[in-house]
Order: sequence, then structure tokens, then C-alpha cells
Amino acid sequence: MRRSIAGLAGLVFGLLAVVSGGFPVGAQNQIVPVAIAVIGERTIDTGTGAVTVELDGSGSFDPDPGGSIAEYRWEVVTEDYQWVQIIGPDASIASFKVPSEELAARYGPTIEFRLTVTDSGSPSVSASAVVAFEVIRSPDVRISVSARLPAFQGEQIDGYDDDGDGAVDEIDERYTRQGVIHRPGESGNAANEWDVLEGSLLVVDGSGSFDAEGPLPASAFNWERVHVSDVPSVTDTLPDGARGQKTLSTDENLNVVESISSETVGRLPFMGRGVDNSYILYYQLTVTNRRGVSSSQLVKIVIRDDQEGPVVEIEHPVSNPDASSAEGRLEGVLPAGDDRYVISTEAAEEGVTLAAVGAADGSDRTDLLRHTWVGTGIAPSVKNGPGERTTAVFTASEETVEGDLFVITVEVEDPDGLRGGTSVELVVADTKPPTATVPPDIQTFDGANGGYPVSDPPTGRVTLRGVGFDPDGDPLTYQWEQVATASGDSLTRAYQGPHLELDGSSASTTRFTVPEVARGSEYVVYVQFTVTDQWGVSDSEIVQITIQDGGDDLSVIAGDSRRVEPGEFVRLFGDFLTDLVSADAIAGATHTWAYVGIETHPRTEHRPPLTDTEKAQGFVSGKWFPNPDGTYEGDAGGLLNNADSRYPYFDAPNIGEFNSVKLIFELTVGNVVGQQDDSDTIAILILGPYFSGTVAGPDYCANLSLGGPTTYPLDSDDDGVADTCSLKGTRREAVARQNALTTLATLNPDVFAAHLLGAEDDPETPESEALVGTCATAPDDLGDDPTDLADDICALALRDEKPESPLTPVPFAVDPVDAALFNSGIIHDPTYCTNRSLGGIPTYAFDSDDDGVADTCALPYTRREAIARHNALEAAFATHPQFPAALSFACVALGTLNFGDTPESLATDSCNLQSTDSERGNPLPTPR
Repeated sequence: MRRSIAGLAGLVFGLLAVVSGGFPVGAQNQIVPVAIAVIGERTIDTGTGAVTVELDGSGSFDPDPGGSIAEYRWEVVTEDYQWVQIIGPDASIASFKVPSEELAARYGPTIEFRLTVTDSGSPSVSASAVVAFEVIRSPDVRISVSARLPAFQGEQIDGYDDDGDGAVDEIDERYTRQGVIHRPGESGNAANEWDVLEGSLLVVDGSGSFDAEGPLPASAFNWERVHVSDVPSVTDTLPDGARGQKTLSTDENLNVVESISSETVGRLPFMGRGVDNSYILYYQLTVTNRRGVSSSQLVKIVIRDDQEGPVVEIEHPVSNPDASSAEGRLEGVLPAGDDRYVISTEAAEEGVTLAAVGAADGSDRTDLLRHTWVGTGIAPSVKNGPGERTTAVFTASEETVEGDLFVITVEVEDPDGLRGGTSVELVVADTKPPTATVPPDIQTFDGANGGYPVSDPPTGRVTLRGVGFDPDGDPLTYQWEQVATASGDSLTRAYQGPHLELDGSSASTTRFTVPEVARGSEYVVYVQFTVTDQWGVSDSEIVQITIQDGGDDLSVIAGDSRRVEPGEFVRLFGDFLTDLVSADAIAGATHTWAYVGIETHPRTEHRPPLTDTEKAQGFVSGKWFPNPDGTYEGDAGGLLNNADSRYPYFDAPNIGEFNSVKLIFELTVGNVVGQQDDSDTIAILILGPYFSGTVAGPDYCANLSLGGPTTYPLDSDDDGVADTCSLKGTRREAVARQNALTTLATLNPDVFAAHLLGAEDDPETPESEALVGTCATAPDDLGDDPTDLADDICALALRDEKPESPLTPVPFAVDPVDAALFNSGIIHDPTYCTNRSLGGIPTYAFDSDDDGVADTCALPYTRREAIARHNALEAAFATHPQFPAALSFACVALGTLNFGDTPESLATDSCNLQSTDSERGNPLPTPR
């Protein structure tokens, strides 16, 4: 087998040509996505009595083949409830805290929420759905479903009591067989999902609904068909959705609307057999009581072919089927994710055996399954025949090089022509699995009294430091996640324990705030640490954390600091935690808000006097500004309303000529039986168009990062102030692009030197066409030390002391002894700093305030030189004819490295475009 030889330009670009055609194009949109919004589960905080309700949009889907929902956005529609905060507004399942009935009496009994979903197609398409939550008691909507198949021939006679129950009921006696396959909660079904067989008589019954206010009249029920698969045989048979129509049908005459308004009936069609043998139908029932308060419930019906299609799985490949031990059979074959394996070059040369195990609907069909193997290098066994199991051998060709990927597919077909299939990916590479190490099991008190490592005073935070080791020296990616058990089972919606918010989940160190547990109890949570090498081979360990009740004192929560727009209505939300659960103990709690400070940028002493407009907004002594003696008025001179309640409010001032204004408020909770008073503060930040103390502007971000116009300001802690630089595209895309440009510079050093330092004077070249190096235009006022500027490559060029090669090596990596001093949730390690900066190996972890925590990415050069180098790379090679191939190669070389990008972003970045696409050579897209 031939192997690639690093450093030979011809072979590198030969490989680029081979790998340049394997990037899928984004799916083209054909059908608008379906947005489905429902009110989900509710939970009650035993300590405070606060009710949290889920907004569930997980049922939304994209009907396009291979389509998916890429973005979710929840928002409050009801104008009077704009102050309600949505938790996780960009997730499929969000939540909110239910206002009190007193507030509902003031603002109305109903809150409407809008869910907008955007699909993954190209171009993307959005759709919306609105769901209402009744703060005041609303009707309880309950829907039951039944599906019956017609009796076999001869089992039913018209006008005769076939079932002997003393009555002639044509529906009950005509449809005698069960048509329901799976009920809610069965076989992975959602709480409102039913699987029924084609040809069934479907009855969707809402008569179990009730209202605490009294009986529901027939006019209270309103049925609507929300969605049905666009298949004529289904659409033509089911009654049309009609808003305001109380029922669709209730007897065997499906064309007549009867008077029983609580149920809807439809006769499901028979459908032709095929690979896609199920269709989806949604009905929504809205019940409105006599007070005009409504509730809705959605039911999902999946209509399935009477004959289930076959399924097949491919077992773990084995390198030596005849070996006596499991270790021997699997030597050289490592799992690298779902249906993905890494095979050593030796095993690939010798051949690995794959086995497919199929199952059809019934053992007789399973015994007759026909298997078809497809893929480069795959050779099915001559002993294969119809049945449950077949085998095949994969052998790599002599042209295979390390890193090549092969997709092996197997399809099974039953005697009725129904098909099913699956595939695996095989990557050829010589690697050993990495190892993950986590701290020993931890015990901690809950809330603010807990924390790990243990400290005095306690931090209320747990810090978990994981260690990853790869025997091959491969770069590693890290992932922390909460799991349900010590065996690593994933969390499900049935999980009832505390959910941990992990900061830095894609770094070697993660942190979370210790949650509260019920008084006198403890809870065990599990956090799993996974390290993955560049080929996708991983190792995981789990740390068990026991959280014990620490007898917490009163803990006040003033809310999260946030940014608001000038002139915006702002409401503050007061809350508190205590391990006392007695209603009498907390009933008399008092909430006192006080305005305690202002911070402006620039500071008032560093700017012209206040304008009359600013004074009118309250920027005067005794209002937003302090009194002459430095004290503040608790109600900001009357600008803060209802300061002695849980929910005070004010109008954010227009900031005039300030860049930003930060208003600070303090909440004190007292009069809780058996508890000392406690306080907490919140900051409300009001910004102009954009402001940052360390970023020069929204289009140029050179500070402590590999700047130039390719990076943009980023607000990492959501305080509204840009504190570092972000990317236009994914981090993976930025690293691949940087590596591709650097590769071309290595192969074309003279071209790079000309663009960086300027071309040599040529008497025959007109002055207007002379190539001016980027050093000549790079700014020199970015905070570099003058001594450093005097010796960087641009200074040498100006003094005509150009080095032999502009491709000077990067500095040595940080010493491992010193590396322990650096720790940051957003930087992977001290020698590789891709996160939120223009990435690649030219940047290093940097500790700007000498607190031992690396907070951004520093440069191996002066900032002037870094910008000049980057601009030279872009000018010389961004539109170079070999750039698309270089980018393809760089993307393949990164493999499955995860820099923290979202799956939705990765699916549409440049590494997923075909290398022949003209966009490869264009600048990156605008920032998202």
C-alpha cells in the first residue's frame, strides 16, 4: 500500500484532486417546513412555589427529503406580557415562569407564544405557529384515539347483532379488528403520537375534556386538521380541515356531519407499498369555556402500511474472524462514532469482515430477505443467500492512503418488495485510542454553600478538570455532558433530577453552578468526559457528584444582568431560594429594590458637560446620577416604579452622547421566618449602536487576535460589550481556510514574500502597477511595544533588511510546566487557540490581566506584522486557482475535529461545499 509523503508539493496536490469532489450540496427546498408548538410539561419549585412551563416545538419538521429544522425562535406575542422572559428562546424546547394570578388579573388570562422554525434547505424557508397558555384556569382538553379495521369477509351482516350485545351498531360490528399499532409512549412515540394501520376507521375523541367552571356546550369544541402529508390517496379520503366546523364525521356515512361535536372520524385509505410507507396527520382540538378561556391539544396520527418494511444492521467489523479471543478478532478496528470505524492500514490490506443482520415483518419473511452490498472494496461472500445474515469482506486497494474514507452500504428486500438499508463508514488510519481521565467522585453541599475544589468561602461552583492523552500525539477535542446514570445513559424527558448548565463543555475544563436540593435530602448527578482524536476514536469516563443539602441560608436572586435598548420598558424580576418549604415561613417575605449606582462610558469627567437632552433623561444629581455627597436615591428620584415589590419597572433612558450606560440595582429580601436578610445586585446595560473598550469597531478587530477584516467583535458573556473577536463562519471553516492559505504560502514563498514585503523594483514595470507589500499599509498604532515594532518583519523590510524567507517559524509552544497556569473555558489548550479568533497554529493563549486565566488569543508577532501577514495571505492566495483544492485538503485533514461549532453551522460551512463550487475562492460569507 502506498502512503502519502508530507512535504512533497506534487503529491499533496495530487491528493487534493482526489478528495475535492466529496462535499454534499445543501438540500434544495421544495416544501415549507411545518411549525408545531404545544404547551409542554410543567414543574413546581418546592422551595419557592414558582411554576415553570415548557414550550415544546420538537414536533416541528421539514417535509423535504433529508430536510431538518435548522433554527428555532420563540417569542411572546401578547403585548401586555412582553416582560415575560423565555428561557432558551433558540431551542426546540423552551420554558418560562408562570406569572401569578394577581398579575394575570391585571394583564389578562392568556399568554400567546409564537414559534418560528427555519429549515435546512437552500435557500432556507421559515414557518410559524402560535400556542396559547392560560394563566387563569382553562378547560382541560383530553383526546382519545381509536382505530378499527373492517371485519374479515363473512364476519359482519348488515342489520344483524353480530357481536351479540343486544344492539345493532353498524360501526362497532363492521370494524372489529384493532388498527392501533403503537400508542403514546410506546416504541419511542411522543406523548400525543399514535401509529395506526392503513384502512382503519379512525376516531379522534375529545369528549373526555372538562372544565372546572361548569359543563361544556357543543359549541365549545372546535376541530382543525393542522397538517396532512401531501399524498392524494390520503388527502382525498380524509375530511378537509375547516376552522369553525365543530366536527368532521361521526358515523359510517363519512359525508354527513353529525351533531356530536366532541369527536372527529375519518376512514383511512389503503396505500401502495414502497420505501416510504407512512404518512402523517395532525388534528388540533380547541375547547373554549363559557368565560371565553380556551385550551388546545394536538394529536399526531402516523398512518402506516399494513406491512412493516424490513430493517438491517451492520455489526462491528472484525479483522480476524477465526481468532479465539474478542481482542484478536477486533485487532486494528476501532469504533469512531455511530456506524463509523477506523481501520489500520494492515487490517485494510488484509481485509476486514462485515456482517449484516436483517429482520423483516415475520420470521418467514426474514428467512427470505435478499441482501445487496454496495461500496468500493467490498466483496460479498459467495456463501450468502436469502436469509437473516450475510457477510462481506472489505479490502483497501494499493492506491489507498491514510485518511481515505469508504462508505459501505447494505440493502435488504423482503418478498413483498419492501426495502430497508443502512451503511457504515470505514476510515483507513494507523492510530491508537486516546484515554480520558476525570477527578474522583465528588461530594458537595448544594447551592452557594457547595463547590469543588473546596474553598473558604465556598464558591457554589464545581470545576471539573479532565485530562486527555493520545499515544500518537494526535490533537484531541473534548466534550463534557450530563448523563443519567453511571453507565452513561443519556438524559431523557423522563429524567426528574437537576439539569446542570455546563460552561466550557467543549474544553478540557468545565464548570457549573451547584443546584439546590430539597431540605434533608441529597441527589446524585453524573457528568461524562469524552476525548476524541482526529480520526473520531474516543474514550469516556464519568464522574459521580453527590449533592447534599447544606442547610442553606436565604439566597436572593435579582436576575441575570442584561442589555436593553435606549427607551425600552424594563421590568426587574425578584426571587429568592431557601431550604425552608413551609408556606408560613416565606409568606411574609418583603422585597425591596434600591437603585445603587451608575457607570458610564466615557466617564462624565472625561467628556463634555451634559446636554439638556441628557439632563431631561435623568442624568442629573438625585436621579440616575448620585447626590452631591455620593449617595443614590433608592427609587432613582422617582424613575424606578414599585421599588417595594417583586417586579419594579422603569424606562431605560436614552443615552445621549454616551457610548454606554450601566444602571445597577440591589434587591433585598427580608422578613422570612428563621432566615437572615440577603441581597443581590443586577446590572442593566444600555448601549449605543456598538461599543467595546478593546475592539476598535464592528468591521476591524485586531486586538490580541489574528485580526484584519476577517474577524468581528464578539460578546462572550452576553453583557452587551464586545470583549474579543468572532468569526464570519464556523471555527472549523476559519481553521481550514487559514491552513489552506498557509499551505499555498509554503509552496509559493516568493509570491507570499512579494505580497507581504513588496516586489523588487523593476524599471520596466510602470509605477502604477508596482506591487506594494501589505507591510507598507499595516497600521502601527495597535498598542504594540515600540521595541517590538522596531524588530518585526515589516520594520526589517522598511530598512531593506529583508530576511532570506518571510516564512519565519512560529514561537515554541508554551512549556508544559507553565501550561498549568493557563485555564479558560473557551481556549482548548495553551498551544492551540482557535476559539473565537481567526485560529490555526499562529495564535497562542494570552493572559491579559495576569490572573493566570488565559482570556483570549495572543500573537507570535506584533499585531502590525500579524495583520500584514494575514492580508498578504488573502491578497496572494484567496483567489489563487489552487485555493479550492487546498481548502478541500485542509477540510479533510481536520476530519472530525470539533471546535465548538453547532451542527447546523457545520452543515452549511465551506467545508461542506463541493470543491468545484465557485464559492470556494470567494471571501467567507457575512457573519451570522
